Amino acid sequence: MNAKGDANRSVRMTKRRLCDALITLLAQKPVREITVRELTALAKVSRGTFYFHYTDIYDLLAQIEREQFEGLDALMGVLLPSLDSDVPPEALRTLFAYLNENEALCSALMGPNGDPVFVRRIREMLERRCIGHFAEPGCETPRQLYLTSFAVNGCVGSIETWLLNGRKESPDRMAALLWDAVRAIRTAATTVRLPGQVAQDMTKP
Repeated sequence: MNAKGDANRSVRMTKRRLCDALITLLAQKPVREITVRELTALAKVSRGTFYFHYTDIYDLLAQIEREQFEGLDALMGVLLPSLDSDVPPEALRTLFAYLNENEALCSALMGPNGDPVFVRRIREMLERRCIGHFAEPGCETPRQLYLTSFAVNGCVGSIETWLLNGRKESPDRMAALLWDAVRAIRTAATTVRLPGQVAQDMTKP
């Protein structure tokens, strides 16, 4: 490997150590209580090196979140066109496999010491991407909007519960459970009902 390749590899390793150290500390305390001194000591990286790559702790966290957000956004482009399939798509199984293999990172970002703004941005992105598959663009009804929100929040909540409970179900099992739930909600959202039919259904014994 040439000098440039060695330098790039060294930078990647340094950033990885800093990322791992931040994830470890987020499991213990909120980001506002984490100092650069303790982060660099845990990562075995000098403070000067840290500031060469990041402005502060929040900058490091923002870059980690950006990578995760962009990866999930890209994955949705593969998942959503498959909603008519009875079988969970490979992309969804890949997502749960990733969550399982990177449990510390995902739990830190979505856990009690994580960034609630980041989790909200994920929910908003998922709702924005999903609504076009739950209704024709421009034809969304309140019912479709609410059911889309229900599906998204249910999925995110299920993932959070799975991580919190130690990932007892396999990634394949979780993919199948969520896929069945999302497709059922999508069917409910896209089913056409005549005016007054909802109220009639509610009064049926």
